[in-house]
Amino acid sequence: MKTKRKINSGKSLQQMFLSKINTTQNKIVMKTMLLCLFLSLSFAFVSEKTGWLEIDWKIIFIPALLVLQIIIIGTALKNRYKKE
Repeated sequence: MKTKRKINSGKSLQQMFLSKINTTQNKIVMKTMLLCLFLSLSFAFVSEKTGWLEIDWKIIFIPALLVLQIIIIGTALKNRYKKE
C-alpha cells in the first residue's frame, strides 16, 4: 500500500512551485518580455522628450504582450508537430 506524501510546510510547497517555474525556457521568455518592455519604454520616453512622436502611455505594454503571444503560439505549434 502506497503512502500519500504530505507537505508539512509551506516552504517546501513554495520550493516545488518555484522549481516548476524556474526552467530555462521560462527564463528565456521572461528575459525576452523584459527586453521588449524596456525597448518600448525607452522608445516612448525618447520620442516624448524630443517631441518626435506623441505617445499614449496606456498602450505602452502592447509590444511585450505581442511578443508573449508569439512565443506561446510558437511553442504550442512546436509541441503539436514535434516528431518523436
